[in-house]
Amino acid sequence: MNLDLSSSPEIWAPILMLGAAVALLFPSLLSFLRSRRDLESVERRLERRGPAIANTEQRRNQSRIGKAVAGMADQMAPGDDEQGVSAAKARLASAGFTSKSAVGRYYFARLVCIVLPQLGLLAALPYLAHLPGNTPLIISVMLVMIGLIAPGMYLDKRAKARRQECSAGFPDMMDLLVACVEAGLSLDASVQRVGEELELRHPIIAGFMRSLSLELRAGRARKTAWRGFADRMGIEEAGSLATMLRQAEEMGTSLGQTLRVFSADMRQRRILYAEEKAMALPAKLTLPLVFFVFPVLLGVLTLPAVVMFKEIL
Repeated sequence: MNLDLSSSPEIWAPILMLGAAVALLFPSLLSFLRSRRDLESVERRLERRGPAIANTEQRRNQSRIGKAVAGMADQMAPGDDEQGVSAAKARLASAGFTSKSAVGRYYFARLVCIVLPQLGLLAALPYLAHLPGNTPLIISVMLVMIGLIAPGMYLDKRAKARRQECSAGFPDMMDLLVACVEAGLSLDASVQRVGEELELRHPIIAGFMRSLSLELRAGRARKTAWRGFADRMGIEEAGSLATMLRQAEEMGTSLGQTLRVFSADMRQRRILYAEEKAMALPAKLTLPLVFFVFPVLLGVLTLPAVVMFKEIL
């Protein structure tokens, strides 16, 4: 099958977009290669000093491809002083990506989602010659839009799933926290203990509790640490707990009694939420019944009469 490139200029769109992506990637690639060369030079100098760094050889034995991808991602990420990095970090943290290279990997994934479909479209151009002239251009634009939107949609879906899991396990956390406080432990020690107990059943909440415990042990103010805990978890119950603990600390009320009342309220809220879902089920089943069950019943009831009228007429 012959492909006349001069007669269909629209098929150059994937080639031009791929060239633009490569041009954008080229400075990052040069910076990455330069940084890798400097890093290897530093590692060689450290090896000459002896066992100053025990795990240097272990780092050198890691996968070359993995190190290259990680370094490329770090070079592609914008600097900390650029606008939007904090929002990207917060979005990635809500989805569970809290490593230092998370932002770089995110931008690298976005570039991959744009470049790889264009390469696939470029390879498939000979098989699209029978389509109208502007079809490859339309497909290329759609692939670029999907590549830009898909990583963000994945992060939003993952963050929503984590919030739902945290909301489902929050009453269990409150019960354990009440039990620890009423057993005589301080609030800070109770946080550490609850984080250890929830490690298997609710690992996401356990990770948040572990971070909160580290902040409290580092000397951060309790109300600030709990507010940060609520912001990281991203659910309404955590914000209410942080506000309640701040008010209890300022007014000097009994912490155990306050936590018990709050825990009972969380349990009641879970019951009400389950009842709400159950009561909304009949309304949600109305449309499926109308569109799928009612036509069948109508056919079964009217078909004998139709047959009888046909025989009579």
